[in-house]
Amino acid sequence: MPSSRKSKIPASKTTISSQVYDTLIIGGGITGATLLWDVTLRGIKALLVEKNDFASGTSQATSKLIHGGLRYLKNAEFGLVRESLRERRLLAKITPHAVKTLGFLMPVYSFAEKAMLEAGLLMYDMFSYDRNREISSDRWIPRFRFLSKEEAVLEAPALSREGLKGAFLYYDYQNLNPERHTCEFIFSAQRNGGEARNYTELVALTRQKEEIYQAILLDKRTGKKMPVFAKTVVNAAGPWADFVESLAGVGMDKILVRSKGIHIVTRAIQGSKALVLKKRDKTHMFVLPWRGKTIIGTTDTVYQESPDKFRVTRRDIRELLDEINHAYGNTELKESDVEFFYGGMRPLVEDSGETSDTYNASRKTEIIDHKENGLPGFFTALGGKYTTSRALAEKIADKLCDTLPGSFLPCETNFVPLISGEFSDFSSLLRGLANKFPKFGGEILETLAERYGSQSYEILPHAKPDETFAVLNNGEKLYSAEIRTIAAGEEIYSATDFFFRRSGAGVPGLPSPENLSFILDHLGKSLGWNQARKNSEKTKVIARYKFD
Repeated sequence: MPSSRKSKIPASKTTISSQVYDTLIIGGGITGATLLWDVTLRGIKALLVEKNDFASGTSQATSKLIHGGLRYLKNAEFGLVRESLRERRLLAKITPHAVKTLGFLMPVYSFAEKAMLEAGLLMYDMFSYDRNREISSDRWIPRFRFLSKEEAVLEAPALSREGLKGAFLYYDYQNLNPERHTCEFIFSAQRNGGEARNYTELVALTRQKEEIYQAILLDKRTGKKMPVFAKTVVNAAGPWADFVESLAGVGMDKILVRSKGIHIVTRAIQGSKALVLKKRDKTHMFVLPWRGKTIIGTTDTVYQESPDKFRVTRRDIRELLDEINHAYGNTELKESDVEFFYGGMRPLVEDSGETSDTYNASRKTEIIDHKENGLPGFFTALGGKYTTSRALAEKIADKLCDTLPGSFLPCETNFVPLISGEFSDFSSLLRGLANKFPKFGGEILETLAERYGSQSYEILPHAKPDETFAVLNNGEKLYSAEIRTIAAGEEIYSATDFFFRRSGAGVPGLPSPENLSFILDHLGKSLGWNQARKNSEKTKVIARYKFD
C-alpha cells in the first residue's frame, strides 16, 4: 500500500475571489506544476491557473525523455549537465513509475569521432557518479560501452554500414507520458491543499496600494471574469511569458526566443534501443522506440509568430520525413506512416547581443525579479528544460519564502514522492496490488501499475475482474475503470484532455471507430455528456490527427 501522507481537501473553486493567496502561479506546464507542488509542501497558499489544459503547451511536446543533456557538454555547460543528471535521479526517486531505463545507440563512422564521443561519454559517466543512489535496481542506469559493427547492426539493421566502425551504447530515462507526469505534480499538490484551475486565463494584473496583486481571470468554460488577490505572482507561462509581463506593464530585459520543435509517431522501425542520428545540418535527431511505435524528432528552428497561432504543418512533417529517410539507411517512411504528430515551442532565454541558433542555445534558466520595476514579489521564470524543472521550482520557491511574511518549511520535493510514486520498486508495487486485489489477473494489474504507479490503488476498487476495455492503436488495453476514474477526478473538460494529456490513449494513433466510440461513451457517461456533445468531442479528437 502507498504511504498515508496526510492530505487536505482542496478549497472550493467558487471561493477564490474571497481569498488572498500567498502566490498566484501563471502557467500549468511542468514549471508551474512542479512549483505548485513545492510551495504547497512548504505551507505556502497557492493557486495555479492555466489558460488551456494543463500540460497542453511545451510540456506535451517533449521527446518523452528524462535525460542528463549529453550534448550540452559540447558547449562546456558542465553545471547544467551535472544538475540535469542529479535531477534525472531525483525524478526517478519520487516518480519511479514515470521513468524507464532506455539505451541509446550512437553510430560511429570514423576513429576521430569515436575518440571524441568516448571522451564525452566518460565525462557524462563521471558527472553521473551517483546515478543509482537510492534508486531501485529496476531503474538503474548502466555505464556506457562500445559495440562492434556487428553488434550495432544487430541492434539497428537499417543503419548505413558503409564506413561503420561500431556504436556507443549509453543510457538515459524515457518518460512514457510526460503530459500525465506534469499533471501528477498538480494533482499531488491539490491533495495537499494547493489549488489549480485549467481553462482559466489571466487577462489583467495590477499592483494594489495594499501591496497585494489583483489578477482578473477569465473562466473560458463559462465566459465569466473574476478577481483574484495574491501577495506574490510567478509568471511560469513559458513561450507566453512576455505576454504575461506585458499585462503587468513591464518589459523583458532578456530576449525570449521561441524554438519550434516537432515530433512524429510512426509504425515501429527500430528495436528496443533508441538511435541518435545526424541530420544534414550536423544537428541530431532521435529515433525512439515507444509503446510499440517509434517517435522521431526533434526539429529546432526559430518560431517568430504568435504562440497562439502555433501549429504543425504538412511541410514540417515532410521535412522531418525527408531527414529520417536520409539519415536512417534503408528506411522509407511516407506520410501515411505518420500515425500522430505533435509540436511545441521551447522558451529559450538570451542576453541582448547573443546570436546563437536555437539548437546551440543554452537551456539555462533565468528567474527575473521585477522589484526594480516597481513590482516586488512578481517573478518570471524563463528557459530551462523538463528534466530540471523540479530544481527550478525549488529556486523560485526559495525566493518566495524570502519575500513572503512568516516562516515556511524547507524544500521537500527532492524526497517526497508524488501520489503516484509511493512505492519502492515495481515488483513490490505489483505484489501489493495482487495481495489487495486477488481476484484480478496479472495483465490488468501490470498495465495499471505501469501507467499510474501507486494511484492504481485508487482505480482498482472501481473495477471488476472481467473489466471491459478498449484496444488502442498500438494494441494496448484501456480499461473502463481508468476512464471513469480520470473523468471523475482529473479536471477533464474536453475529450482531447483525456486522449492526449491524462491517459495518453490517443498519442500512439487514432483508435478504430469501435474503440473510439467505446472510450467516448464511457467518458461521456461519467461527465454527463449528451449524444450531441459526444459527437462534437469525437470530431475534435479526429481532427487532431489531420495536418494541413
